[in-house]
Amino acid sequence: MSFPVTYLLDQLAPSETFIRRELEQLRRRNWPVFTRLLKGGIGPLKHSLKSCPEGFRLRFIKAACWRVSEEILRSPITALRILKRLPQAAYLAKKTVDTESQLIHAHFAGITADLAAIVARTLGLPWTCSVHAHDVFMASPASLARRLHTAKRITACSQRAVQKLIDSGVPAERVVLIRHGLPINDFAFDIIQPDEVIFAAGRLEPKKGIDTLVRACAVLQTRKVPFTCVIAGSGSQMKALKKLTEKLELENSVYFIGWQSQEETRSHLMDASVLAVPSRCTLHGDSDGIPNILVEALALGTPVVTTTASAANEVVVDSVNGLLVQPDNPELLANALASLLASKELRIRLARSGRLTAEQFFDSSKNIQQLETFFTQAVEPAAP
Repeated sequence: MSFPVTYLLDQLAPSETFIRRELEQLRRRNWPVFTRLLKGGIGPLKHSLKSCPEGFRLRFIKAACWRVSEEILRSPITALRILKRLPQAAYLAKKTVDTESQLIHAHFAGITADLAAIVARTLGLPWTCSVHAHDVFMASPASLARRLHTAKRITACSQRAVQKLIDSGVPAERVVLIRHGLPINDFAFDIIQPDEVIFAAGRLEPKKGIDTLVRACAVLQTRKVPFTCVIAGSGSQMKALKKLTEKLELENSVYFIGWQSQEETRSHLMDASVLAVPSRCTLHGDSDGIPNILVEALALGTPVVTTTASAANEVVVDSVNGLLVQPDNPELLANALASLLASKELRIRLARSGRLTAEQFFDSSKNIQQLETFFTQAVEPAAP
């Protein structure tokens, strides 16, 4: 049985297609979902302390003091961020009451989780949280435990994230693995692939390891392996990556095409011989979960090469439905790419197995039912 749910997001970033798909699926299944943004989009939450409903103002003050007091000595920066956003939390309380929401759901264990906890405590509602990658892997166990200890339930999109939560002290019975889903029927499987085209897409940030891919391309060029590498995305590493490409004399074989829409990215995937996802774990602990672009490639029939640094190895089995290599190793990545570029038979075998993997783990029509159960159990009264 569906009921009103308030979704709290920091912003709906272009790369977060998994959230858009989740919201779309819920609404198709007649869930009244109200999306609230802290910034960006149309009409983000107002900064209005006075907007907190009159009957809840004292409780709001107490809830805010409670959450800030948890952080003030341990993480003053977090405490200040919460204080800065309290006017928006007050407005969130108003909107939650107006829509008669029975549950507040925060995406990412960050400021959204902090505000969801305060408003839920104010209104006497349960709250839940979806955690993903950087919000879990870059956080200390102690901060995760403080941030999530009042969440009724928590969903993580990879087993690795689930384990990080449990290791941080979150009770295992409150953590549920629900992978990001794809509308599988919208991704037509096709094993007719062009030759010699490597594709990569994502934010051009250190954890994506695109520099390793560029160096692997230099190895391929030295070996005289025919290829073209197309890299989509934007980010802080763009300038450095272009300089590296020039230094390695790859301007005629490696192309940066900037940010692409969802439809454009899918078109590039279908026109590629192989998708390269050269993820790494940074010195600060940041790393990928299971990249959405990898899941889309599995569904479409584009064979994938990725590394063991992300959570992709939870679903990608080396030489069965993709190729796995160690991170930060251009030679090994070049070997894997060369083997796929040289063998259409290998590409077809991996692609067929990859499609089965997508259907088994990432079919949104199945995964959305898990999320519905997750929400329903979150609002059920606790057993005595």
